[in-house]
Amino acid sequence: MKWSVLAAMALFISYPALAQPLTAVLPEPLLAADVPAGKIVPDVLRCLRDRNTTLVSAHRGGWGPGYPENAIETLAHTLSRGPLIIEIDIRRTADGVLVVLHDDTLERTTTGTGAVSELMMEEISNLQLVDAEGTVTDFRVPLLSEVLEWARGRALLQLDVKSSVPVEEVVAAVAEHDAIGYSAVVSYTLEDALRAAAANPRVALSIEITDRERLEALIAAGVAPGRIMAWSGVHPAPVPDIWAMLREADIPVAFGALWYIDTAVSDTGDASIYSEIADGGVAVIATDLHWTAYDTLATRQDTLAAYRACLSP
Repeated sequence: MKWSVLAAMALFISYPALAQPLTAVLPEPLLAADVPAGKIVPDVLRCLRDRNTTLVSAHRGGWGPGYPENAIETLAHTLSRGPLIIEIDIRRTADGVLVVLHDDTLERTTTGTGAVSELMMEEISNLQLVDAEGTVTDFRVPLLSEVLEWARGRALLQLDVKSSVPVEEVVAAVAEHDAIGYSAVVSYTLEDALRAAAANPRVALSIEITDRERLEALIAAGVAPGRIMAWSGVHPAPVPDIWAMLREADIPVAFGALWYIDTAVSDTGDASIYSEIADGGVAVIATDLHWTAYDTLATRQDTLAAYRACLSP
């Protein structure tokens, strides 16, 4: 029996609210992310950077009409067109279950109400996800464990750990589901980054680094630069000084085009800024306009060829 069938059965058993096994109906990636043994996400990003190739990060899974934020169906739909890195958000229910959901409350993205942290998983599993246009879909709030299982051999993940969630629990879930090779745990404070680093010496870390003091503090604390991908923040314009500092440390850099730059691109129709950011040596561009950025970058790079080469054993 093929792995995809086994995974489908496992998801169906663990999530009884679903009408049918997820992977029985999901598309496969155009180019699957099967990370070579012993490698982690920053290794792949360094390889891509050295091939002058920038990955797009699909914010909240690459949502769009009919595809709500953070749904497994949305992740699969996104990757069916091309290779991106997938960013998702982690919350924790009242009974300690890690789920994939952005907001601390349910109203905006589901048919439910109330705080995620005050509801049991059984209650949340009965809700339906709502897309950005307010359309109710048949999709459900996924467990982090389900996404980690689905993503094996398919996707590179950035796990954005929300402030109310103990980062150690997310690190433990990554290790438990043998997802170390394809998952990076996101943290924004030095304290959380050091806690994540201490929780498991192998798990990749996506850490906000916008100054030399933060970088030096991480290295002084014993965090190996090889396990870090740096988040250089969300800015209205490129920040080449930060990127150069991180390149000097051989740390792959992600930059947020969210809000400011994405809005300007939407208003003007000029997407050339994404190529300008990539030309600055950035390994990942996080954006809500993921296909606009992806298609723009196609004029400067062969993403498929580089991705395939960097995932070769």
